[in-house]
Amino acid sequence: MLMFVALALTSAPLALREPAARWDRTTYWLLAGNSVFDAINVLTFFESMQRTTVAVAVIAHYGAPLWVALAAPRIDRVRIAGAPIAALVALVGLALVLAPWRSDVRWDGALFGVASSFAYAGNVFVFSRLAPRIGAARAISLHAAIAAILLLPFAWPDLPLITGANVARIVVGAAVLGTFAGMIYLRGLLAIGATRASMLTFAEPLVAVLVGVLAWGEQLPWFAAAG
Repeated sequence: MLMFVALALTSAPLALREPAARWDRTTYWLLAGNSVFDAINVLTFFESMQRTTVAVAVIAHYGAPLWVALAAPRIDRVRIAGAPIAALVALVGLALVLAPWRSDVRWDGALFGVASSFAYAGNVFVFSRLAPRIGAARAISLHAAIAAILLLPFAWPDLPLITGANVARIVVGAAVLGTFAGMIYLRGLLAIGATRASMLTFAEPLVAVLVGVLAWGEQLPWFAAAG
């Protein structure tokens, strides 16, 4: 919940520099859908990580590009040849990198990860329609504020555990990994479409693995390198 609050606040100044928004019934529905999808995505993903290993949660979550590739011909009327197969191959490669078989797998946690992947995929299609209407920064700020309100009942019991240091980390993370990265992603999404943009998100775990190897000296087994 605090992550969304920080995201709303850090992106709000950028929204002031954008053109006037196009407010109508469709825009309101898109904004509502964006907020609900994002809240479900975050809630189910973190629930997945609490119930199972990070590896299983991440693999389940990264089914999203596959769902986008399968749904894009019907929703966007855009068919990218070979996209579903490429997404499936990338997902197998990610499984080799994370090696979920090396730890205990709780399938209820995996199901929460799959739920987050569907919510993320739905949000890709919603965001690509919302951003041209109200601007990328405004879309990020408003949907984050609404999502924070939706998640408040779930976060309320744990709010006393939050420290000043944690808040500082959340604000920095929201500004860099949320607002800045979100603006770049939305520009790419509008330029190349939902299928290609979602496929490129497979670069995220690749970068994470490289950081682990180069910065923290983590070992990379041969099958992970192959993946």
